[in-house]
Amino acid sequence: MHFRIGALLCGIVAMTACSLTAAATLEVQPAPEGCGAARPAAPAPPAAAANRIPDSRAASGSHDVAWAWLGSPTSRYDHNALGSAVHAGSLHALVRRPGGALLEVSLQLPPTRVIEDRVPRIADLDGNGFDEIIVVESDLRLGASIAVYGVQADDPKTPPALVERARSPYLGASHRWLNPVGVADFDDDGYAEIVAVTTPHVGGVLTLYRYRPPTLQPVVTMAGLANHRFGTVEQQLAAIVETRGHWPAVIVPAMGMRALHAVRLTRGEWREVSAPAALPAPVQRVTPLASGVCAALANGAEVRVLLRD
Repeated sequence: MHFRIGALLCGIVAMTACSLTAAATLEVQPAPEGCGAARPAAPAPPAAAANRIPDSRAASGSHDVAWAWLGSPTSRYDHNALGSAVHAGSLHALVRRPGGALLEVSLQLPPTRVIEDRVPRIADLDGNGFDEIIVVESDLRLGASIAVYGVQADDPKTPPALVERARSPYLGASHRWLNPVGVADFDDDGYAEIVAVTTPHVGGVLTLYRYRPPTLQPVVTMAGLANHRFGTVEQQLAAIVETRGHWPAVIVPAMGMRALHAVRLTRGEWREVSAPAALPAPVQRVTPLASGVCAALANGAEVRVLLRD
C-alpha cells in the first residue's frame, strides 16, 4: 500500500485546488558527462536484426520474446516526424521455443499502414508471463495508434505467429502522430499501463492507456506536454521514474522543451507533484536515473533533475 500526502490533501480540499500537489520538488543539478551514472552495455542484437530499417534499434525481452525489430522499409506514408518518410512495413521477433531454441516470426502490415516508430517496446502488460510488443502504427488516412502484438503458440503442431492483441483509437487524421513514454503500473492494481504523448508537436497530450484486449483504452489525459521534436529520430524525451513509497511519476517536458514537469496518477487524474523545473536550454534527450532523469540539453550540457518527495 502506498500513502501519498497529495492524494490525502485532495480528498479534503476542492478538486480545482489540486491540479498541483506541491508535496515534492524537481531539483536541477549540474552534472558531469553522462550524469555520473554507470549504464550497463546493451546486449548485441541478433544477426537476423541486421536488416532492420535505418535509424532503428532492436529490443530485447524477458519472456517468450527474445528480440523484436522493425523491417521492410517503405516510403508509402509521407510523414517526416522522425526525420524521414521511410517507415517499417513489418514487425519481426525471435521467439523462445521449448528447449531453448529461437525461431524468427514476422508480421507484414497491410498496404494502408506502416510502423511509424524506431524501436519496439517489449513488456508483459497483463502479468501472465508472456511478452507483448508495443509499436506506433500509422494508417495513411487515420493517423497513428498504439498497436500491441503477442505471440500465438497454442498449438505445438502450428508454427508460432505474431497476432494483434490490442489497439488504441487512431488519432483520426493523416500526419497525426504519438510518441510512447513507457510502461508501468501507475495505479498499483498489479497491471501495467502504457503512457504516451499524442500529437507532441501540436498541443501534446499526455495519455494513459489501459490494456483491455482487444482495445487500449485512453482513460487519463493532460494537455500542454511534449516528448518529441519534429524531424528528429530521438524519441526519448520523457521518462518514468519511481521514488520510495510513491507510485511512478512521469517526468516530461513542456511544449517549449525549456522546462520539465513531474506528474503522477492521483485519484484517477494526472496531477503535477511539484512546480516545473526550468532548464537553461531546450532538452534533447532524457535518460532515467534513480529518482530522476539525466537531461541532455541543446547547449551541450547535461543536468540531473531529481524528484524529491
